[in-house]
Amino acid sequence: MGDAIVTTLASRTGKGPEAALVRNPGAGLSADEFIEKIIALRPMIRGQQEAADANGGYVKEVHEALLGFGAYFALNPKRYNGHEFDLSTFLRASIEISRSDPGSGWCYTFATGHVPMIAGHFPVEAQDEIFTRNNGLALAPLRAPTGGTIRKVDGGYVCNGTWDWGSGMSYATHVMPTARLIEDGPPGPPTFLVPLIPIEEVKVLWDSWGNGKSMGLNASGSHTFIVDNVFVPENMCSSMQAFQRSGEKPEGTYGTQLHGNPLYLGLTTSYFTSTIASVMVGCAWAALDEFEHILRTKKTVNPPFGYRMYSADYQQPFGDALMYAKAADACIMEYARQYQRMLDDWQNGIPLTAEADFAAGAMCTNAAHLAAKSVECSFYAGGSSSAMKGGRLNRYFRDMATYRTHPIAQYHTAAIGFAQGYLGLPVPILEAVGGKKL
Repeated sequence: MGDAIVTTLASRTGKGPEAALVRNPGAGLSADEFIEKIIALRPMIRGQQEAADANGGYVKEVHEALLGFGAYFALNPKRYNGHEFDLSTFLRASIEISRSDPGSGWCYTFATGHVPMIAGHFPVEAQDEIFTRNNGLALAPLRAPTGGTIRKVDGGYVCNGTWDWGSGMSYATHVMPTARLIEDGPPGPPTFLVPLIPIEEVKVLWDSWGNGKSMGLNASGSHTFIVDNVFVPENMCSSMQAFQRSGEKPEGTYGTQLHGNPLYLGLTTSYFTSTIASVMVGCAWAALDEFEHILRTKKTVNPPFGYRMYSADYQQPFGDALMYAKAADACIMEYARQYQRMLDDWQNGIPLTAEADFAAGAMCTNAAHLAAKSVECSFYAGGSSSAMKGGRLNRYFRDMATYRTHPIAQYHTAAIGFAQGYLGLPVPILEAVGGKKL
């Protein structure tokens, strides 16, 4: 009965009694005001690029500046005094912070962006604990299964494993490592669970990332972390299947019922692709900023000598890079619009299948592809000095190239899955991590 009363209160007012326990310094900011504050940090974030690389994530001063206007509350539910912005606002914030520094943008986006999963798939008593702890911060990198396991015990589960590439770890309050359920009896198809574990119970290998460990994205906070025989209460564990197929259930999730917002279906498939793509769109704009600076300040190496901006030899690649970046940006924003429409349709009784969600991600994949082309145009035409260590075009090219090694950036894989779904065929990649049809 108590939970029902709280749910009703939250749906009427947008806030539960727990909101009083959370201070959001940016409470009341509009979406436009929020984005303006993200952009205003650009000089600071660009100024700390080298330090962020050495640190493995953006520096404390940037973190504190983000705290100052509730940047980490972008997707937090209003019940807990969050902004509860829509996806288009969050993706725009990701683009703008990544335009300041792609590695820092990756770190912010991955840590902050998993809130819809937390607010979607964990019951009210778990959410009340999570979102009122650490003054409402819930920064929880989500990792795909890489060998970790989880076993049922009385009252919950015990989790073990090592997960690398934990992007967003720098200021994390929790981790969400996808783990394979170990069950007694004959082996069957794998089941994957997602435990939510406080950072205090995790060993982070802080020397595993940053300081040149990777070719690029050194500031992404992608540290390795170890979970050693950690007990996870039952209410702090969700099925990975729910992360992919909750839109097929008319009753939705804990989050849609508690917060009255279909964003908290907590789907990961196209959404995860959109967060990565938004960082790369920001990277394209960052490279264009630097390329434009070169055109306005450096002269041609061949006669007639003059600033490069007046030379067609430079205007053409700049135009190409600009068109690619604008198209990539438009793709991401159109994805956000279409995704919101699918969420609204779900609220009106139309299922949001995992296959439809996967197909929506094609726009994001294409956006990132276009963004990568934009960075290449800027880098190759930026002159030989762009390849020198310490240059910004050097940095942005390396960040883009590192992104291209990510499984989600293998465009042929996305194209195959997109074609399979369009043709009405099974999409095996969806089922690989527990997304089997209900």
